[in-house]
Amino acid sequence: MLTHCGRMEIFMKLKQSIIAIVISFLVLTPAVAYSTENVSTSKIVTIKERISSDEAFLKEEQESLSKYDSAFLAKQENAYLNYEKLIKSFNIAKSVNSVYPEYYGGSYIDDNGDLVIYVKGEGILKDSSLQNISQVLERKDFIIKNAKYSYNELNSVMDTLNDFKLNNSKDAIANNFNIYWLSDRDNNIVVELNEMNEEQIELFKKQVIDSPIITFEKSSGTPVKEVDVNPGQKISSASNVDGSMGYRAKKDGVVGLVTAGHLAFLNEGIKVDGNNIGRVTAKQESGSVDAAFVEITYSGYTPTNTLNGTSNTLSTTISQPGVGTVINKLGFRTGATSGKVLSTNVTVTLDTILHTNLTSADYSSDRGDSGGIVYSYISATNTRLTLGIHCAKVGSTSYYIKAQ
Repeated sequence: MLTHCGRMEIFMKLKQSIIAIVISFLVLTPAVAYSTENVSTSKIVTIKERISSDEAFLKEEQESLSKYDSAFLAKQENAYLNYEKLIKSFNIAKSVNSVYPEYYGGSYIDDNGDLVIYVKGEGILKDSSLQNISQVLERKDFIIKNAKYSYNELNSVMDTLNDFKLNNSKDAIANNFNIYWLSDRDNNIVVELNEMNEEQIELFKKQVIDSPIITFEKSSGTPVKEVDVNPGQKISSASNVDGSMGYRAKKDGVVGLVTAGHLAFLNEGIKVDGNNIGRVTAKQESGSVDAAFVEITYSGYTPTNTLNGTSNTLSTTISQPGVGTVINKLGFRTGATSGKVLSTNVTVTLDTILHTNLTSADYSSDRGDSGGIVYSYISATNTRLTLGIHCAKVGSTSYYIKAQ
């Protein structure tokens, strides 16, 4: 088992391995795109990169995956790739605003590692849908389930809930549901109520939306942003709030890092090992974005492009895996942990701020992991695809912001 200091060193190293990545970051001014321009590595951060630490990271990563059977991991990896192929066949950018085929009701990877696809329709319509899916996937190693609702219908209900929360933020009913999500596994929408009883459910149906698509559950707790307040950690704001490094990126040609937006205020300084390395020059903490761009101002600090060769480099390829996919998170507090995606469309209210289109998963995390990288490992090609940055937790469920 790695020590906490060892984890932090490995965490720093992997962060430094990231080649500039394309990520849309919405600020109050027009959207800013982070480019994939090459960055000079003539000035390397003074943290030593050792093969032993590289091997230690790989060991911890594999230990985190050891809770899954190797046959299951191989099977779900194939299902993951088929899921991506299916989504791409719709010729859409997977987002909450996308319009899916009317027959599509969502999909997920089950506990056996099989891809399960919901299809809405009967007779000729269903036969045509199955033919389309079979042509895309070229194989028949998937399971079809009858969908009661289309994915477009599910997303429409999520839009209605988001609109109500945004426009009625001080309403008592709005404050009674702070977590809700689209369930690909159950083909419905789940709303968690803080106060769960028949009276509150009826009020919700009367003032928000009365839809058979929605099921209600008792709230699992209050979402917590996983920053820490202990000094001396690897990345800290000037006010000693600790988090984890995210992507290496560029904004208007300026080298920087992307981390969690709630880590620091605008124009606040950022430290690594007590040294000031930069300041927050742009941030957003609302909607589907909880991110901050840290401009590097210390000339002796430049993130490297690789980690002792290319085998452990985080890919600049962005992925949005479906429900049931095994994914990984790397944060300096808990190191490398793994878990399954629970939902790809979650809305969470964090400190009165509404965050939409988050992804939830059951990987372990703790305070100080905010801003840490979430990625998926494809063993067939030894590739680690970028998924996003970790931001919060409630109970045993963790949440991350998608890379876009």
